[in-house]
This record gives sequence, C-alpha cells and structure tokens, in this order.
Amino acid sequence: MPTHTRVHVYVSFANPFLVCRLCRKPVPRWHNNDKCGCDETFWNMPCEHTAGITSVCPSWSPVDGCLCQEVLGKVDHTFPAPARSHA
Repeated sequence: MPTHTRVHVYVSFANPFLVCRLCRKPVPRWHNNDKCGCDETFWNMPCEHTAGITSVCPSWSPVDGCLCQEVLGKVDHTFPAPARSHA
C-alpha cells in the first residue's frame, strides 16, 4: 500500500502586530493551501481560524517597526511578545 505524505506550507509575517479578526490573538503565520495542495482553505496559525487578519499597529513599517509615537504622538496598543522559533 503506497504512503502519501504532504508537507504543509506556512508563510510567516514580518509584521508582529497582526491579529486574527475573529479571536484577536496574535497571528505570526498562516497556512498557504495553494502551495501545499490542500483542499481546505487558508487558516491563521496558531488559532486556525479562517477569518483573516488585521494589524493592531496603524503605523507599522517593515523598516522601522512601530512608528505610532513618532507619527501619532502616542502608542495605543501593546507590543507583541518576542517571537519563538517553530521546530
């Protein structure tokens, strides 16, 4: 009997302020079903919701990070915990 295996493809985000639109938990990456051939839709990791994501930092820059203090004069959001490696 042949064995079929599949490697799931996950895409990590650079923006550490992304949260799930449904549960508001941090979303450091998502499952990319287009690249691994899954029949299921995408999902956020680790909450596994398919609700999409939003940023809690309105002025995040991929070069300078959070610019809320400089641009808005205040920071109205918390800062994410340091990222952990995924083994």
